[in-house]
Amino acid sequence: MKKHKIMQQKKYIARSMVKKELKFTPKKEKGTKIARPRNAASLVLLKKSNKEVKVLLGKRSDKTRFMPGAWVFPGGVLDKNDYKISESTKLDNNIIKKLVVSNNIKTANALAIASIRETVEETGLILGRRARIVSHINDDDENNGITIMSKRNLIPDLAKLSYLGRAITPTFSPIRFHARFFMADAKDLTGKIKTTSELVEIKWIPLKTATKLPMADVTEFMINELLEYNGNISSIKRMLKNRPMFTWKMGKQWITRK
Repeated sequence: MKKHKIMQQKKYIARSMVKKELKFTPKKEKGTKIARPRNAASLVLLKKSNKEVKVLLGKRSDKTRFMPGAWVFPGGVLDKNDYKISESTKLDNNIIKKLVVSNNIKTANALAIASIRETVEETGLILGRRARIVSHINDDDENNGITIMSKRNLIPDLAKLSYLGRAITPTFSPIRFHARFFMADAKDLTGKIKTTSELVEIKWIPLKTATKLPMADVTEFMINELLEYNGNISSIKRMLKNRPMFTWKMGKQWITRK
């Protein structure tokens, strides 16, 4: 029985391998050490406008080291201070199980906070809620997303987050991330869009045409995942068990759903 189950699992993974063009992923020099993936998080923002769903995308500067000129979701690397930020709302326990953090609630919450913080820093948009007492104000860094929120008496609202999937940069890249992709509805946002040195252009793009923009394969994959559900967050939430992990193996896209 156990052997049969393993065979089924391998067969399923094999069916998930797709040969596609590799986009915006650099290749490391031969003989160099495989980089360890860094924990990261992105926030996929969706809004319904004139009966169509739009997604927020930003264009990375042509001068940036990683994926110059690519259109991406706001997000970035987990920071040690993300662990220190107190939150009054909690991440859904079912989402925590999908993040591959060994059910470590602190790390799961830190990833969720990172996605919100990075979005504030890169776009000016805030997914937060009002709090009587805001304990974390980092006056040394006025550009820190949590600092910006704190000055408005806001804290990250983890309860408003849903989960889309995760991705690991392939081993042949010199820069690697283990990224988790959260989702939120634009109706829960405050703030105004502003460009930064990282995202030089920011737009709400119709979901159906978004993949026509220059973007990494992982961004394209996650947008196609959204299209499977017509960008309906409620429908995606109901299919939490089916959320994907995306990477590359043997020159092909490797997608698992377990």
